[in-house]
Order: sequence, then C-alpha cells, then structure tokens
Amino acid sequence: MNRVRKISLVGVAVLAVGALTYFGLIRQGPAQGTVMAQTAMTKMAKTDSSPATPTPVPNATTQDTAIFVPPEKQQLIGMRSVPAEMGTLTKEIRIVGKVTYDETHLTHIHSKVSGYIEEVFADSVGKPVRAGDPLFTIYSPDLLATQQDFLLALKSRDLLRNSTVASAAVGSENLIAAARERLRLWDVSDQEIQSLEAEGKVKRAIAVYSPVTGIVMERAAYHHGTFVDPTKDLFTIVDLTHVWILGEVYETDLPFIHTGQSAIVELPYSGGGRKLNGRVEFIYPFLDPKTRTVQVRMEFANPDLSLKPEMFTNITMSAALGRQVLIPQDALMDTGTEQYVFVDKGNGYVQPRKVKASADSGDKIGIQEGLKPGERVVTGANFIVDSESRLKGAFAGMGAPSQAPAGAPGTTQSISVEVLDPKTAKTGMNPIRLLVKDASGKPITGAQVDVGLFMPQMGAMAPMSSKSTLTEAGNGVYAGQIEFLMAWTWQTTVTVRKNGAVVGVAETSVTAR
Repeated sequence: MNRVRKISLVGVAVLAVGALTYFGLIRQGPAQGTVMAQTAMTKMAKTDSSPATPTPVPNATTQDTAIFVPPEKQQLIGMRSVPAEMGTLTKEIRIVGKVTYDETHLTHIHSKVSGYIEEVFADSVGKPVRAGDPLFTIYSPDLLATQQDFLLALKSRDLLRNSTVASAAVGSENLIAAARERLRLWDVSDQEIQSLEAEGKVKRAIAVYSPVTGIVMERAAYHHGTFVDPTKDLFTIVDLTHVWILGEVYETDLPFIHTGQSAIVELPYSGGGRKLNGRVEFIYPFLDPKTRTVQVRMEFANPDLSLKPEMFTNITMSAALGRQVLIPQDALMDTGTEQYVFVDKGNGYVQPRKVKASADSGDKIGIQEGLKPGERVVTGANFIVDSESRLKGAFAGMGAPSQAPAGAPGTTQSISVEVLDPKTAKTGMNPIRLLVKDASGKPITGAQVDVGLFMPQMGAMAPMSSKSTLTEAGNGVYAGQIEFLMAWTWQTTVTVRKNGAVVGVAETSVTAR
C-alpha cells in the first residue's frame, strides 16, 4: 500500500513539472515570435529599394534647423566632416607691384634766363648723362648783356688801377663782383666765367650743364631756335641706381600691413624667377577710389640698373594672427552679409550655424565666434558649395522640405514611396499618383498624404514651392493634382499622417519639362 502511494506521488510530481514546462513554453512562444517578426521587418526595411529615400523623423534632441542627409546621399555627394582645431594662423598676403623711380633722385632742368636753344647734346630720352656733362647751349640777350657788363667792369678796373682816387678803384671791383654774381645766378659755370675773363670776348651761346648723374626720362629741348623761358621744364633726369617698388594692398588686407614688415619681391619675367628681400618703408595715407587699394613702398639699391621702371612684381608678406579655431576654407559659407558653417550633429543631421571669421591662410580659415574646438564641420559637400545661388536656396528652404516634420513621441516607423504618375511632368497642373508602403512593404491605408515640391533659389530668382493633399484611391495608392511652376527637377517630400501623428516622411524627385 505504501509502495503504491509513493508511485502515485512521483507520478503527480512528474505531471506537475510537465504542465509547468508546457505552460511556460506556451507563454514564451508569442514573445519569441514578436522578436522574429520585428527582425524580419527590420531586414525588409534595410533591403527596401523603393525610388524614394526614407527620412526618419528627427528626435527631440535635434534642433529645428537641422537637415537630414541620408548616408547614401552623403556618399553620393562626397559629404564629409572634419573637427575644428586650435592652431596658429598665419595670413599670407599676396599683392602685385611695379618698379618706379625714386622721387628723391629726380631732377628737373630749367633755364634761368629767356632765350633760344642753339645746340642740344642730350638729344634722346633714355640717354645717360653724368654730372658736368653739357645738355644744351642757349643764346640769351639778357645773358649777352650781362657778359658785356662784366667785360666793361674788367676794363674799368684796368683803367682805374693807378687812379689816385681810392673810391674809383673800389667801385670798379664792386662792378666786377656784381656782374660775376649775376652770371653765376644764371647757371653760368665758373669755368665759363674764367674763360670769358681770359679771352675778353662775349660768347653768343652759353652751355648749360647737368648737375646730376642719371638717365634722361623726358626732354622738351629739341631743335635750333626753340624759345625757352624759366617756366619750361627742359629735361627730367633720374638716378636709377636707387629705385622704389610700389605694391597695391587691398583694403581688406590693410589691417595686416605695417611699416617695417618684411616682404619677398619676385620678378616673374626675369627668367629665373629672381627674388629680393625687402621691407615696407612707407604706407601711403590715401586710398585709390577706383581699385580700392593702398600703395606701400619698398626701396632697393639698383647699381646694375636691372630693375627698370614699370616692371611688374609679385610681392608676398606674412602676418601672424595668433592661435585661433581653424577650419578648412571650403567649410565656410559666406553670403556677403553673413557667414555660416554646417555642424555635423551625428546620425545624418547637419545644422547651419552663424559664425564670425577672422582671416584665412590659404587652406585654413580662423573662426572668432560661433564654433568650439572639436566640433565637426561639413566640408566637401557638393549640395552646399555648388554655387552661391544654391547656398542661398538652402538657407531659404532651411527646415522646409528638407527637414522632416516632428511626429508623435516614440514614432520611428519609416515609409517608402513610389511615384506612379507622372514619370515626367509638364509645366503647370499635373495629376499625381503615389504608392505608399510601410517598412515591411505593406500598403498604408486610411492615411493623410501631403506632397510638397521645392526648388532652391537660383541667382536673383526666389525659391519656389508647391503643395497638395492627396486622397486615397485604394490599396496604398493616393492621387491628386499638383502644380509644377517651371521646368526643373523638383525636390519632392511626401509626409504621411495617421490620426494626426506623422507615420513617416520620404524624399524623392520629379522632373518637369
């Protein structure tokens, strides 16, 4: 009897364990089935190859101005991002210049008396002359009369030399001194005066000599018989053994230039690319209103006369600007009135941010405000740097069709959209039919479908957009009418809502011709 009871108790225990295991398996079955279904849906969503690109709804941490760029589009347009970094910024200033004569070594030759040119010795522009070389001879009635006065004073001195009246001899010496001084003031040389005194004959034409060594740059003394007076500039002679190089600095670079700054001057047409080391000697205090440039002056010795006036030069100067936040130059978007960078927020989102740039050093540009070291900025994105007009269009449409509208909390479902009609639209009103599916490929029914067309700003033409709400035609197909304002490939955004909450957003494009 006891043995029977033991067997019965063991049987009951086995049945109990079996029952518990059975019910436990039944309870676990649906949970595992759900996980498998979710995994299958995820795989189907990943392998979905619909024409439209699904755009997930931004979460609460994404700012309103962020733009979502799917990974496949990033790869297509070559978008990449680099971190902003601290570094020393050195601005390289490249300007053009030209060689000119030294204004302090410029001499203008005039005649001190009125008269007529007899003979010209410096008879061509570019002719070198030395100090003391004759330039021309001049016949002057006034000069001739002064010579005669000088010779008469000499004769009077000889006659009155033995006079018993002392005042007479002194008076004759005074007349000689006065006549000699008049000749000197009229640029008659001491040699000419001594020759006149020794020969005792009046010279019809008196030679005018060069007071400096240099090159004849201009001349107005030409042929025999030309009348001249003290107002006429007969010769311009310049000493080219010392020259200036004038550089044209743009107004924007002027704050980085100072007196004493070193510079490298390159002569691009010298054959071997000759370079000279110089420094800024003077900054002119005025600006050219036509070129918006300021001239800077550098001085150079030119003993071999290889630096010739009007030669073009390339001038390079460097200015150290200290440590700053640095980004690649093509990462900065400058509209003329405002400056932006696109900050990579992660997960495919980029956000435009206003910054203040300081200066650039070729491939790098400094940022004074708006960016911190380590923040990643977008560079090399064709859709951003394509053109200035497209850039303005991106700013104008920021957060419009390119930004997904906010959905209900926790909504992460994606959709796929296929444009059934039109394959190619015409300008004006067009019928439009879309097939909308969820991530698993199942047609979405009972939804509100909104379609938006967008074209960015092109030059002076403002951005354009068009919207339409479609009605359900059955089995996930939604139809309606939408207007294509002009021939263009329109960015098309499809937003699907159910019960007022966003189910998903997808982007595609439709071309109108």
